[in-house]
Amino acid sequence: MRMKFPLGSDRIAALLFLGVVLVYGWGGTQLTASLQGDLIGPAFFPRLLTALGILLGILLFLQGGPATQKDTTGEEGSDMTALVPAAMLLAYGLLFEALGFLLATPLFLVIAFRYLGHPSWAGIFGYSAVVTAVVFVLFQYLLDIRLPLGPLARFF
Repeated sequence: MRMKFPLGSDRIAALLFLGVVLVYGWGGTQLTASLQGDLIGPAFFPRLLTALGILLGILLFLQGGPATQKDTTGEEGSDMTALVPAAMLLAYGLLFEALGFLLATPLFLVIAFRYLGHPSWAGIFGYSAVVTAVVFVLFQYLLDIRLPLGPLARFF
């Protein structure tokens, strides 16, 4: 019994994603450690992201089916709503240096949680503050990677 995988647009996108992930993973293998005592090394995160990306690409390929007709009962302009997260990430990237991590990240998270439909403003602000604090402490103090602080630099 043979499994058939018709190549719809979802599967083509999954294959393209896998290609990008593999190129990224190959690039990550080119990184070398500058210190002998470095346990994690610079190639650790690219390898981790590559492994997760390959897993995600395979799952996307297996779940993707042949293209079906669009549902005519859907909202008008629903194709544009897929671009909103990309626009939010672009804005975050552009504001990251100017505002610094501690201002840009909670702003991005509040907007993203609200866009994704989180019902409670208290939850949105709480999750944003906790995620920002945990990531800041992880990078700034545990990994010793300095994040841009923007206008808050004078306080640290």
